[in-house]
Order: sequence, then structure tokens, then C-alpha cells
Amino acid sequence: MADILCDTRYKSNDCSKVIIFTHGDADGLVAAMIVKLFEEMQDKNKTFLIMSSMDVTLDQTDKTFNYICNYTSLGKRDKVYILDRPIPSVEWLKMQYLAYTNVINIDHHLTNQPSLYEKEDCCKNITFIWDDKVSAAYLTLEYFKILVTENEKYKKLYEKLKPLTEATSLWDTFQWKNLGSSQEEILLRKRALSINSAEKILGSDAFYRFIVTRVNSEKYTEEVFSYFSLLDEAYNMKMDTLYNFTKRVIYNFQFKRYKMGIVYGVDGDYQSLMADRIFMDKKFDYDIVAFLNVYGTVSFRSKGDIDVSEVARELGEIVGFSGGGHKNAAGCRIYDRDEIKKKLMETFEKAMSNL
Repeated sequence: MADILCDTRYKSNDCSKVIIFTHGDADGLVAAMIVKLFEEMQDKNKTFLIMSSMDVTLDQTDKTFNYICNYTSLGKRDKVYILDRPIPSVEWLKMQYLAYTNVINIDHHLTNQPSLYEKEDCCKNITFIWDDKVSAAYLTLEYFKILVTENEKYKKLYEKLKPLTEATSLWDTFQWKNLGSSQEEILLRKRALSINSAEKILGSDAFYRFIVTRVNSEKYTEEVFSYFSLLDEAYNMKMDTLYNFTKRVIYNFQFKRYKMGIVYGVDGDYQSLMADRIFMDKKFDYDIVAFLNVYGTVSFRSKGDIDVSEVARELGEIVGFSGGGHKNAAGCRIYDRDEIKKKLMETFEKAMSNL
């Protein structure tokens, strides 16, 4: 199940409801915060359910919306935001649970382009905000920009959230790598990298709570990035140790005309920067790095013009799951998490019985 970050549905049955289902990374969490703050500023009586998950497969999305719709009645005055992740499967949407609700999908992944759904009648009530050049958080802030002209309070909120949103977008779309050496660009790079460190060390729930609880501060940007920079120092120490492990366990695999390095045992929190270090290491000459982990997922990283989003999508389909992502960073599930848990329990029980 996805994690519940905020739940105020109990407040009143007469209030309009805002449901937010987001990706559990920094980009998705910042996007969720932006939605809540602007929606709440428009009407303080609204109730919220905010859920997040690092698992962006269609199966996880469908299961989460099954839970939401089983315990929450949704109508015309309610809103559902799906941020930094795909909408439920077409098969699920055809059941019409969200047919009479305003659904807004804000995303930037290549494998979730709105053109994929334009012929589906069950998607007619969905507003798609999509652009693969920026992150979901950036798109979300721009989505509410129209309110800035209506009232000064919206403008103040927009300006307060802009630095965090821009740094998040730089990290999530890997644009921080293209920054130059000016003082402004050096600061932006540090901020972008510190967001990654904070997300990995704090985890989804604590990261979200931190950026939300500090939002009333007049020095919001300074407070957030001062704390994140401290976490960045600790994170880099962890990265050095982990990279030494990665160099010992990586092995070669020839995929078509590309040389791929395969790594098992590196947690998803560290895979992007591990891949960067591998690509920059002159001792290696990999075109693609694939990270496999115990949760049954595989994450691809590539350099240059090598598009691994399609590789992830096709691999996911071959083994019965969904997959996709960005051109140079994508992933999919190749083994069911529940099946792994079942086998683990069976092995444990058998061993204990023989003990």
C-alpha cells in the first residue's frame, strides 16, 4: 500500500475533498505540497488525503485507487491530483469510479504522454499537464500561477515556493549537470544535490513534513537549504562507502551494441548518483547501468542519447508488469513483491520446522 502523508477526511462530510496521489520522491512530494497549499488557500474548509509511493507501476496505482474509492465517495465538486506518476490503467478507469470527478494528472515522464490516452473515452474527464523538459513540481507550481494575478497572497506563496521548486526540477531532470561555474549556478547545483540527499536520508514522510511545517517561516528558503546542506555532507560520506562496494560487485553484460554494467544490492535511494560516478570513472566504459534489488525491481541509467525508458517499458511488459520513466533514467518491476515475501516466509517456516 502507499503511504498516507495527510488525511483530514474526518473533518467534515460537507466539505469538498482533494485527493493527491504522488510519487514518493522529492519531486512528487514538493508537487503534493504545492497542490495542498494553493487548494487550501482557495478554501480552508477543504479536506485532504495525500498518499505517496515509490512504486509507480500501474498495479500499485490501481490498488491505491481501489483503497481511495472504497473509503471515500467522490463527486463533481471534488478533485483528484495524480502527480509525477501515471494515471490508473485504462481497464481500471473504465469502471467509472472517477467519471464524475475532476482529475488532474501532472507528469513529465516519456512513458506517460497524454497522447497515449487521447482515444480513450474513460480519460475524457482528465486534465493532462505534461512536459518532459521540467519536473512535475515545476509544472505544478506553473499550473497555479494563474492565481497570482488574482490576489497578493497567491503571489507571495508562489514566490516563496519557487526556489525549492526550481532546485527540485534541476535535480529530478538531471539539468544540474549542465550548470556552469557562475556563483548563481554553483548555488543552484548545491541546492539540487542537497534535495536528493535530504530525500534519501529523511525518507518520504519526514521530507514532506519538514518542507510543509517550515512553510510559514519568512526565511523559508534559507531554513530549508541550510538543513539540507548538512544532510548532504552526511549523504556524501555514505556515497563514498557505497561506491567502493559497487565497484566490487558490478559485472558486464552485452545488450545489443551497448555495454551494460549490472549491480545487485544498491538501494534505489542511491542509484542515480552511483550511476553518475560509474559513468565518470575512467576505469569503466559502460553505456548503461542496471540496478537490480531485492524488491523485484530494476532501474536503468544511461548516458548520452541512449533511451532506456522504452527498454524499461518493454521489459516490464515481457514479465507482466509496467515500466518506463525518463530517457536516461527509467525502471520497471520484474518480480512480484508479494511473491518474494511468500517465498521468504515459506523458506523461513520450513527451516524453523527442521531446526
